[in-house]
Amino acid sequence: MRTFGRGMLYSIIVVVILLAISFIIGDTVTLPWFVFIPLVLLVWELAFCQSRNEDRSTG
Repeated sequence: MRTFGRGMLYSIIVVVILLAISFIIGDTVTLPWFVFIPLVLLVWELAFCQSRNEDRSTG
């Protein structure tokens, strides 16, 4: 469950960053699928690795 929570948190952070960039440039930010899918996979892999490292260190 920790991995899902972190994955969602990191996904929300990425969306907020993209929203801030769109406000700064004053236009819509569009990501093609070949950029979006690896970005999502990278965020969830980061969350999975951090949860796995916490599990190893605690027990």
